[in-house]
Amino acid sequence: MDPKVNGNSFRIILADDDFEDFQFIRNAFRENDWEIHLSHVEDGQYLIDILNAQSKYNKLGELPHLILLDLNMPRKHGLEVLKEIKENLTLRKIPVLIFSTSYNTSDIQKAYELGANCYVTKPQTVSEWSSTIQAMGRFWIQCVKLPT
Repeated sequence: MDPKVNGNSFRIILADDDFEDFQFIRNAFRENDWEIHLSHVEDGQYLIDILNAQSKYNKLGELPHLILLDLNMPRKHGLEVLKEIKENLTLRKIPVLIFSTSYNTSDIQKAYELGANCYVTKPQTVSEWSSTIQAMGRFWIQCVKLPT
């Protein structure tokens, strides 16, 4: 299956400082035959820098269709990143899925207050990773209609 949004390949960017989590996500997407473009950044400031550069230099066609955002990252915490994305008129239409190990109710509450589109806690086992990514993919790639 080749998911497309307005004729373009489905682009996801994962902001997470744990490379092993990136590998779990990448492998789970591959298991489901979703031919997506998955990028990975290891800190929140770098994500903001990339998004702002794409916006500034009119490379809007390169912006991701979905951002998977961890909360606990170096240089800039995920909630700070979320706030900056949702305050930016160009970037705020990008759905942001918080994907974190935190079960803290204040983190969850704050994420939604800042405009997160959903909050998912990271799975504990490899099989849970696969089923969680499969469910997220089915929803975000196959079901959701995204803005142009």
